[in-house]
Amino acid sequence: MATEQAPIKVSGATKERIRYLATLTNATQAEIVDRAVEEYSARHVDDIKRGIERARFVLTGSDAEIAAYLLDVPVEDVKRVAGKPQTSNADPS
Repeated sequence: MATEQAPIKVSGATKERIRYLATLTNATQAEIVDRAVEEYSARHVDDIKRGIERARFVLTGSDAEIAAYLLDVPVEDVKRVAGKPQTSNADPS
């Protein structure tokens, strides 16, 4: 498997835990993180599926519905703030 450098931010305690686990299991730190992500994915399949369904639902909505979801506010608030689309008064010629 090809590896790429992809810095991730973790707490100091987690960084130390990764380092210790790698040393104790004769693995690289990257292998520890890879395994952790694989195990997390396997254990949280239902959560991941729900997230995919939620994303599908949101992406089929209107612009206001998508914005409301991303902002975690009611869609009515987005519509109220956004107002009606402006029509251009500029002369197209």
